[in-house]
Order: sequence, then C-alpha cells, then structure tokens
Amino acid sequence: MSQANLAQRLLQATRERVALPREQGDGLSLAAGYELQRLGVLVREARHERLTGWKVAFAGAAAQRRFGLSEPVYGALTDAMAIAEGQAVELTLLIQPKLEIELALVLGQDLNPGFYSDEELLAAIGEVAAAFEIADCRWQAWSFEAGAFVADNSAAAAYCLSARQPFDVRRHAQVEYRLVHEGHALGGGVSSLGEESPLANACWLIRRLLADGHQLAAGQVILSGALLPPIGIEPGTYRLSMLGMELALEFKAGQRPESL
Repeated sequence: MSQANLAQRLLQATRERVALPREQGDGLSLAAGYELQRLGVLVREARHERLTGWKVAFAGAAAQRRFGLSEPVYGALTDAMAIAEGQAVELTLLIQPKLEIELALVLGQDLNPGFYSDEELLAAIGEVAAAFEIADCRWQAWSFEAGAFVADNSAAAAYCLSARQPFDVRRHAQVEYRLVHEGHALGGGVSSLGEESPLANACWLIRRLLADGHQLAAGQVILSGALLPPIGIEPGTYRLSMLGMELALEFKAGQRPESL
C-alpha cells in the first residue's frame, strides 16, 4: 500500500472510528511513519487546528527493546485534542482508548535549532501541570510495528491538564502521584530519576524535535511519558492526585450511531 493510500485510510479510520488491520501498516519504516504523522498534522492544521505541543511514547527501555528501537518516539498535540477539566468525554467518539497519567511541562520561551545542555532546556520550561493523556489507536487490538505506531501519531488522541504552577527543577525532579477510579485505587508512586524520568524524557523530546526541524514555541505542552501502564478506560470519573492538587476526568458510555 502506498503512503498516500495509507494516509487516507488513517483519516478514514478516525472519521469512522474503526481500527485498521495490522497488516496494512506492517513494514512501514520509522522515517515513513514520521512522514505520515507530518501529513496528518498538516491535515489538522488545514482544518484550522493549532499545534499545541508534543508527547513522548515508548520512553522506557523495555518498550524500546520490544519494538527494536534505541530511543523513544513522539506524537503531536493540537488544540482540538485539549479537554477542559470538568468536560465529560464520550467513549463512543473514540476507537479503543487507554488512559495515561503524566507530568506536563509547558515551555516558557521559544527554542530555535542549536545545541542545548540539559540545564538550558530545563531553564526553558516555565510551568508544570498534572495531565491525563487519552491514547487511542487506529490499529486493531493495539497491534503494530514501530513505524505504524508513529504514523498513527503515536496514538495521541486527547489530553487534559490541571491548573499550572511555576516549574522548579529541584522540586519537580520527582513527583508523587495517585490514580483513583470511582473510589478504587488504580496505582500510585513516585516518578523515577535518571534516564527514564519525566525531565529526561522532556529533554530528549525537545532535542529530537529541534533536530527534526520542528518549531518550538512558548506555551507548547510536553507530555513527558506515562507514569503508570496505560489503563483501559471504563465509564466513570478518574481522579489524579499530583503536584498538591487533584485533576478529575469523567468518561461517559453511549451507543454508537448505526452508520458507524
């Protein structure tokens, strides 16, 4: 299948909310996946969506080994993906969504191509927030090779941020978190330090985006990697405690239209 045909099929999958068979994306290189991702972003921008940030995926070494990678991958975020706190999400508008909790970092200044130390990159971060990411996959049963995953915009579907607070590199080097669904604890802990920490992931992502020629602007959001394994979403309210605050996100079940 040509890249143009695959791009059209991915767009159709989004409109119809029906996942594609894995074999349609098999053999797609990582470079081809990023090109299809770029085309998908251009389509969104042509629909007057605005690029608002980026997400890290496969941040852990185990996931990278599984897909034969030596580094994480990324996806793009737009304003149409942003969900306001208190806004209910209709599950019928998604295909096979999963929920992730993350530390969101917000750039405080524009960044131009060039070399930056970790200290300089972290100094460019202005604010932090607790975040939910809704990952949704256009490949059946979440089965894909790395190139196909990237072509699917690394499963970026939607995100929800808490109130923001000023970023402090020492205070936010590690964050505590706890996730609850309808009163039932789903997990919690303290984010890692070192190469797989949220701040390390953010530095990797910023460097990679600049190397790939992307423009980074003040106000753009960096979702710095899942703190818990992705969770299949059930109706009800999820509550994330992080950064001394609580972020709530409600999901509603419904019936898909017969045409879908």
